[in-house]
Amino acid sequence: MKSKAILILILRIQQRNNGAEQVRDGEFAMNRAVDYIRIITPILIAWFAITVLPMPLQTQMTKRDSGGDTISPSDLEPVFPAGAVCPEIASPYGSQTRYDGSRRPPWQFGGYHGGIDISLDEGTPILALAAGTVVSKGEGGQLEGIYLWLRHTPEDTGLGYWLYSKYQHLEALPELALGAQVNAGQVIARSGKTGTVGGHYGFAGYPHLHLTARKSAGGEYRKEGAGLPAPDSLLIDPLAIYHEAGAKPGASAVVIPYATGDGRLRPQGTRVVWPVACRPK
Repeated sequence: MKSKAILILILRIQQRNNGAEQVRDGEFAMNRAVDYIRIITPILIAWFAITVLPMPLQTQMTKRDSGGDTISPSDLEPVFPAGAVCPEIASPYGSQTRYDGSRRPPWQFGGYHGGIDISLDEGTPILALAAGTVVSKGEGGQLEGIYLWLRHTPEDTGLGYWLYSKYQHLEALPELALGAQVNAGQVIARSGKTGTVGGHYGFAGYPHLHLTARKSAGGEYRKEGAGLPAPDSLLIDPLAIYHEAGAKPGASAVVIPYATGDGRLRPQGTRVVWPVACRPK
């Protein structure tokens, strides 16, 4: 009888252990399933937004960038000088496509372009679009690259607001010190492909300038990573700067003032210029 009782006890203990192991195995499987769902869900949402949703609904879902700014095409069209050759825009503000025609993914700033891209050879001089002050510089990593921020007073640009301009994907960190004053058309950096190597562009990257512009009623700002949010500032199409500062031959036409390779400004007296030098035809 004692042997039988001991055997029954052993069997019950074994059953309990097996049950505990099954519970642990079940919990492990459940945790793996939860991890898988967390990984696959954003991918499925992105695929659904690109391939399934109709365009109007996609637009409603993706109207804002990561900073809360509304991004949409401004319909402004640059008019470059007849007697000069200027690097043109490869991907405009608010565009949902890259320079190569491929679609921007919706998980990056809602799929909308928050600036303008100008395709350039590496090492091309980048110019200050107006007189201003260096307020931030650094390296923001993938999609950002090496960058430089300038702050422009209303007196610098002739505009009725403070302007902040950001130059991205630079070849190297600019030597200009924080607080340095620059003139319109002054070389402030050189173009590169930092922040573009890998991902969509592959190992070759994409050499270009990404220009961002923000307007604000005041000159106060704070540094926030690679960003420079100013109180109540708004993201704008950089073309709006030239449109508001110069002649307006039409509702959407923007005459582009520029600097030559030797530093001359055209037209004379302009306070804002294209961020890359133009050459005579």
